[in-house]
Amino acid sequence: MKRYYFIIFMLFICLQLFSNQQEDNQKLENLKSSLVANGVPIEWIVENLNSHKFEIYSDIEKLFLNMAENKVKTKQKDFDWYKNHFGLDKKIQMGTKFIERNIETLQKIEDKNGIYFELAVAILGMETNFGQRRYVGNYYIFNTLVSQYLLLEKREKFALRELIYLYKMCQKTNKNAYYFVGSYAGACGLGQFIPSSLFNYFVDVDGIDENIDIYSLDDNLCSIENYLFKNNLNNSNIDNQKSLFDSVYSYNRSSAYVNAVLYIYEELKKLREKT
Repeated sequence: MKRYYFIIFMLFICLQLFSNQQEDNQKLENLKSSLVANGVPIEWIVENLNSHKFEIYSDIEKLFLNMAENKVKTKQKDFDWYKNHFGLDKKIQMGTKFIERNIETLQKIEDKNGIYFELAVAILGMETNFGQRRYVGNYYIFNTLVSQYLLLEKREKFALRELIYLYKMCQKTNKNAYYFVGSYAGACGLGQFIPSSLFNYFVDVDGIDENIDIYSLDDNLCSIENYLFKNNLNNSNIDNQKSLFDSVYSYNRSSAYVNAVLYIYEELKKLREKT
């Protein structure tokens, strides 16, 4: 009798797995159709799906649930925990040295629109610990966006849109899809731009579009400033707390993240005022 129930149980598991596989295959076909309908060539899609680098990140949902910003948002943790988790006071010390090393580029970007360079520095500090490649992440953006589309219903529209822009960025930069590496959330490069933000806001420090490099420190600093400016921050409202908050919030829609950036920013700015 026990053997009979075991066989029934295993048949149920196999049927469930088969059903899930069929559903995933159908969703993948839907994704292909939607991408093609939005101007993405089927050849590009198939080439990347057939790449030896392609994989589905099956733990994608768990990664999102465990992210620090989500823990603060759901009140599992408070901002003091978040502050210590990211070592914000240490980042301020690192930021001071970073500014000294890169003052020429930083002054150049501040002179554009009057946005204090400490803000771009603070964002870079949060995103990749001031432009360190090892903090960029090791997820292929194509893979994580496909995984999000297949496994996270609430992120289907986001994933579809960003895959379209990923294709556009491949065309714009003459790079293949697997050049774009970053976080499981779909952000890449030193400044952690999602593909649509890359396409709309990422710029070359010297103004030569053909030379944009998502792993260039100078390009990322310049692009962070450009993003903030294009999201309504400038010399006329740089000292307005709401304008500051809103512009950084557009970069990363987490209040904990914004408060962390502004904490670093304010402390770095105090050091400027002392000199």
